[in-house]
Amino acid sequence: MRDPLSSSLRSRAGTLALALLLASSRLIPGTVAFTFASIPQPNLNLGDLGRVAFAGDFDSISLYQFEGQNETPTGLNGALLSRFPNGVFATLNETDADIKAMCPFTRDGALQGIVFGGNFTSVGTLRTPGGIALLHPNNGTVTPLEGLNGSVNALHCDDDGGRVFVGGSFTGGNSSNAIIWTKSWTNMPFSGFNGPVNSILKAPSGKIIFGGEFNGLGDNMTAVAKNNTQVLPIGSALLKAQTSSGTPGLSDPKNIVCKPDAATEGPDNTWLLSDTAPGFWQADFGFGFLPTKLRLHNTKLDGRGTKTWRYTALPDGGIMNFTFVDPLSGQQRFCDATCPLPEGNTTGQDFIFVNNIGMNAFKIDISDWYGQGGGLNGIELFQNDIYSYAINDFNEPKCGGVTTGATSTPTGPWQITPSHESNSQYLTATLQGANINPDAASVVFQPDIKQSGNYSVTIFTPGCIGDGTCGTRGRVNITGSMSKSGSRVKSTEIFQTNNFDKYDQIYDGYVDATDGFRPSITLAPSPGQSGVLTVVAQRVRFTLKSASSGNLNGLFEYDPNQQVVENDFANSVIDAAGASLSPTDQAIVSTLAAASDNTLYIGGNFSGNGLNNIFAIKDGASNATALKGNGLNSHVITTYQNGSIIYVGGNFTNTQDNSASGLNGVATYSNDDWQPLGAGVNGVVMFIVPFSLNLTANTPEQVLGISGFFNRVNGFGNNAAFSVENFSVWVPSQQNWLHNLNVRSISIQGTLMARSEVPGADPLFAGSISSSSLGASGAAALDSSNGLSLEPFSATIRAQQQQTSLRKRALANGRSSNLTGIVTATFYKENNMNKTILAGHFAASGTDKQNITNLLVIDGKDSDKVTGLDDQIDSNSTFTALGVLDGILFAGGFVSGQVGQSKIAGILAYDLSSNNYAGTQPPGLQGINVTVNAIAARPKSKDVFIAGRFQSAGSLSCPALCIWNTERNQWNSPGGDLSGEVSALTWISDTKLLISGNLTVGSNATNIVSYDFTNGQFQEFSGAGGLPGAVSALCPASSDGSQIWAAGKSKEGSAFLERFDGTKWLPVNGDLFGEGTDIRGVQVLMLSESHGKSDLIDEGQDLLILGQINVTNFGTASAVLFDGTTLVPFLLSSTAQNTPGSLSQVFVENPQSFFKSNQKHLALGFIVLIALAIALALTFLLVVAGILLEWYRKKSKGYSPAPTNYPDRMANVDRVPPEHLFGTLSGNRPPAI
Repeated sequence: MRDPLSSSLRSRAGTLALALLLASSRLIPGTVAFTFASIPQPNLNLGDLGRVAFAGDFDSISLYQFEGQNETPTGLNGALLSRFPNGVFATLNETDADIKAMCPFTRDGALQGIVFGGNFTSVGTLRTPGGIALLHPNNGTVTPLEGLNGSVNALHCDDDGGRVFVGGSFTGGNSSNAIIWTKSWTNMPFSGFNGPVNSILKAPSGKIIFGGEFNGLGDNMTAVAKNNTQVLPIGSALLKAQTSSGTPGLSDPKNIVCKPDAATEGPDNTWLLSDTAPGFWQADFGFGFLPTKLRLHNTKLDGRGTKTWRYTALPDGGIMNFTFVDPLSGQQRFCDATCPLPEGNTTGQDFIFVNNIGMNAFKIDISDWYGQGGGLNGIELFQNDIYSYAINDFNEPKCGGVTTGATSTPTGPWQITPSHESNSQYLTATLQGANINPDAASVVFQPDIKQSGNYSVTIFTPGCIGDGTCGTRGRVNITGSMSKSGSRVKSTEIFQTNNFDKYDQIYDGYVDATDGFRPSITLAPSPGQSGVLTVVAQRVRFTLKSASSGNLNGLFEYDPNQQVVENDFANSVIDAAGASLSPTDQAIVSTLAAASDNTLYIGGNFSGNGLNNIFAIKDGASNATALKGNGLNSHVITTYQNGSIIYVGGNFTNTQDNSASGLNGVATYSNDDWQPLGAGVNGVVMFIVPFSLNLTANTPEQVLGISGFFNRVNGFGNNAAFSVENFSVWVPSQQNWLHNLNVRSISIQGTLMARSEVPGADPLFAGSISSSSLGASGAAALDSSNGLSLEPFSATIRAQQQQTSLRKRALANGRSSNLTGIVTATFYKENNMNKTILAGHFAASGTDKQNITNLLVIDGKDSDKVTGLDDQIDSNSTFTALGVLDGILFAGGFVSGQVGQSKIAGILAYDLSSNNYAGTQPPGLQGINVTVNAIAARPKSKDVFIAGRFQSAGSLSCPALCIWNTERNQWNSPGGDLSGEVSALTWISDTKLLISGNLTVGSNATNIVSYDFTNGQFQEFSGAGGLPGAVSALCPASSDGSQIWAAGKSKEGSAFLERFDGTKWLPVNGDLFGEGTDIRGVQVLMLSESHGKSDLIDEGQDLLILGQINVTNFGTASAVLFDGTTLVPFLLSSTAQNTPGSLSQVFVENPQSFFKSNQKHLALGFIVLIALAIALALTFLLVVAGILLEWYRKKSKGYSPAPTNYPDRMANVDRVPPEHLFGTLSGNRPPAI
């Protein structure tokens, strides 16, 4: 049974496959460790994109870095947990309910394994009856420790004795609620207790201390009953017989069951066999039972009667052994295959079963007879167990002297379900709705209680595997009335998600059976459940107990070195301390702890002379010691010891005398003083589990996981209160909650319930945990400067007041009113700005403590100052689309409000330079359920295209798509005849726009339309009408926009992804996507290293696919990378509700750079210098080449240099005297005539 409060903390789990290397050669022999193989980082080349970030539906997010990571939550159930190298918790194996305790089991100096126990019935697909199993160190396998029936609450591994002390609510090995495991189950001398054990501790003295809800030992736990039998309803069984006589009125096997008077004979009252022939009489029940007594009434009709017979148990086929009293001699006798019946004895002969054997049918074979043939006049079958079944036909009949009988009263749409692997058939109700009414179905069980006394009441739940309802099982609430004076069963919540049959103790106390009072147990759905819910109801059992044994009251000290238990419990200080508690015989001890000074601390729900809910027994003391303030003012549920400090968790708010404020649910006790953890929480703390975190300089330190039932951590000092989901982390070194510290750490949601040290290796944990490397609600940045890592934004968002969480759902039919958290985001760095805009449906606080509604702006040039929209926008608005042009932010969605004199409807304008609303607001959009889904500014223009679901903008008719011109501040129609609802806009050139959605152009329905701004014409994109279904995501596949990627869901509901290569559509293999895949965004990314060739994508590109992607043979991922052949998980996310998250958008600073080759570039100055140097070098080479070429040409034509040596330079001077040569130049000459 889950604890009443902790049961609501669980969430359903899937199975996580891990790649584990177990017990490698580097490890100490006999130890266990789990090594997780690293995943190579993708070769993304993101440098030209500037900042890169993601938006979507998540509260924590991780890169996919190690084999074994995925998004599968542990959900409603528990799990064995280890940790990845980055600190994130890893699920090793899941259970179908809680793991409440675990410890390392060592024998003869060698680790045998990790023993873990709880109320689970299976580990993975392995059945584990009794809720206890062993994790083997050498190979990681799990072995059930079979032999118990029930559940385990506490374990103590005793290294000195090589044994494990086990406590809980169970039976087995001739013991109840406490037993020892060595190599098999071993009883202690006192055979357990008469009530559940909640905690086990080895005291410094070596003695074992048990704490729980018991008041006696197990040797004589069952009280003497006035009437220890209950009649089984043979009349409702399927009856048949062979070789009946055929005589009218004497052949029906029903004649002899549930008769008012078994002595009556004749037609319709007697069953006869054919003359001189053997035969049988058989009853098949719809449930299992353990019969203890058979009563047969022989017939003497016409001298006939049964002489010998045998009883066969079915379906096993075993012949049963009986004891009976011989009516002639009065002596006890035994029989089996030939049991006798006296001739003529119609008063009934009782046969007592020697062995308790379970069965669901039986057969009476008659082998010999009196007279002409055999027959019977009546048959009755009894059992000791007191049951009330949900199926009324299985309850004790009102006949054969029974005047009341057990009953049940079902109300609601119950249907009978076959037993499958369970003990009996049961009722099933299928409910559905947004918030299922607990009164929609109920079953009231009323047993036939014959004597008042102390009873243990147990409810049985059939497993979900047999009927295939594991995916829709949930929680039920159990209430009841036990006495006329008003004693009631405390409201107890039980999960019905068990894979196999289980039972839970729901009450242990007094039950009244006087003056006609009948106790009752009511089963009904727990409140706060939605969707399809399957509720089952089978049976309730009441077991009568002894009242007391030796003055025990929730505490018992056992000396394992003694083979005989001390009868005088007053000799033990611990036992005597328990006996002094109130209420007498009903004190509840929930937790035990021992401090470093050997002081024993006992916590629970009790009172007595200052011992209120917690007290101490100091080492060597002769009596108990009250703690400061006389203890605490309510139930203490858990403790954790760290040196001299005792951490205490529970349902308290102060000390008993109200002297220490702030002790809300959790506190510490040290140096005889109480100290709060901050100011505590607003609910109940159930578990305190230590683990390590790297908070500063990669130095691990111990922190505490505080789990329970609370949704807020209280504020204290300068620390404001903050919302949580039943879990928070306390950092002892900082005396503060992790949430309040300005440190980057992993994100954790869920519940940590237990921890076990592992010799020579890291510890293991148990719980229901979803964790990621980064806690971030709805938006996270990707840093690629030194490998890949995720970073949070500086702003912190919270839910709007009318919301209970940041959970958001996918856009359904274009409606944005169901979305919460961050839905859309963008960067803007033009006009000397550096702004990050996050929008959706949330609340936040600005840097100046102002309230922000649904849209915030982070100014990177002003120390990340946070501003945003105020209450002029209605808080129930949701933004789904953003666009920026010339410093004006256009934000659209399901938006309403009043800005000055302007009524806002669907779209608003915000001036990023002044951090205020723009002076001119676009007139509101009009239509039914108006919403804006996409905003895209036309390149190199003053036009902003607004698209979604509307009919007009202001007074201008422009269905689904309209244009806002920022120069003229007016709406313009795009022209054409487009209608429907637009989901996305993508500009593939300065004038050409791609539009996707549920569209109609003229009279043609289509999914993708192209729009040419130059002529205002809409045209169906080539082949888009042949796509399998509506398009939910669209992006260019090439830099010129001639090729595109489109994704969505087919009409059959399966995901599709196709690429248009310029001439035809190329589909991606649909087998890559598992069932439930929801693609919400696609984007081409460039790579630093090429991958293999593919017809679908270029070698230097990967396609980023966003959404909730179910990768075949992996599970879900929020983002995957596609290389044309395979899908590789990239990002994993989860929500605060411990469910898989999803991504819808990647946004970058430089979206125009998606298709850049992204190679490294030099600065412009260096480029000019290099170009000049190259030019000079080329000029020099050309000159040299010209000289060489001219030399070669002249040489090839025989050119030789003129002589330069003249030996007789005056040899020809006398031939022409100089005066003759230049004589005409000596004077003036007359002109020639």
